[in-house]
Amino acid sequence: MTLCPKCKSDSVHTKNTARKLAGKIGTAAGAIGGAKASYTGAQIGMKVGVIAGPGGPVIGGIGGAIIGGLLGAATGGTTGAAVGKTIDEKVLDNYLCNSCWHEFSTCA
Repeated sequence: MTLCPKCKSDSVHTKNTARKLAGKIGTAAGAIGGAKASYTGAQIGMKVGVIAGPGGPVIGGIGGAIIGGLLGAATGGTTGAAVGKTIDEKVLDNYLCNSCWHEFSTCA
């Protein structure tokens, strides 16, 4: 349990500002990277889709592109949130007291 160093209240919450921002930036960057990489996913999907018949390459290509974009966004978002968490914990005053509105960090 984290106590406010000013008023000793236990009514404290984390703001997680950097985690939220870095997660959003990471998601956007990952989606862009995933979209670029989706070309490769589309090519693989088209090759695998040939097995399914005449419409297979188109469906496989679209599926490969979508999966590439989603995986990129998920990876970027997770990485960004992890970096943001570290910034919140080590750099920013991540805690806010709900009683006296004091902002503080647990780092000494």
